[in-house]
Amino acid sequence: KQNITTLHNRVNELGTSEPVIQQQGLNRVVVQLPGVQDTAKAKDIIGRTATLEVRMVEDSAEAAAAAVGSGPVPFGTERYVERGGSGLILKRQVILTGENLVDAQAGFDSQTQEPTVNLTLDAKGARIFRDVTRESVGKRMAILLFEKGKGEVVTAPSIRGELGNRFQISGRMSTSEANDTALLLRAGSLAAPMEI
Repeated sequence: KQNITTLHNRVNELGTSEPVIQQQGLNRVVVQLPGVQDTAKAKDIIGRTATLEVRMVEDSAEAAAAAVGSGPVPFGTERYVERGGSGLILKRQVILTGENLVDAQAGFDSQTQEPTVNLTLDAKGARIFRDVTRESVGKRMAILLFEKGKGEVVTAPSIRGELGNRFQISGRMSTSEANDTALLLRAGSLAAPMEI
């Protein structure tokens, strides 16, 4: 039932008129999208699960060695890969998740003109975010996107000051990637994985 709700949200984002999404038997969901030309894109959007996590970057000397693969990963941390392919050591503690998101919209950075995803947090998320960013100025914070259980660091900016309920992710994204990422985050992640 949760998946059906999420699928409804995603299909509505695709702008299809009169879609049919209904349960069939015990473990199947039928999705009919009249008039959709790009079936590959529809399948991609429907089948992907994207969840967002915000974690702090571990900046110790041990972590720096582990990031380049010349030392063990310190206790309480995990190694992830950034979009450019370089390693990054993150604390296991998750500061925020996609559940704290109220909205996600694609946009452009006013200074660099590169595509961004602009995120808005709920009151609880904004409170946590304010506290963490206030106490961690100068440190790096990683924004991770998990798809099919695999996490990728989208961006890991240095915190320049206290942040409120709005922030943006940017970094090596095309306009269509920014749009798709915003759509997936906005429409929520599937409660259980599904096969098309």
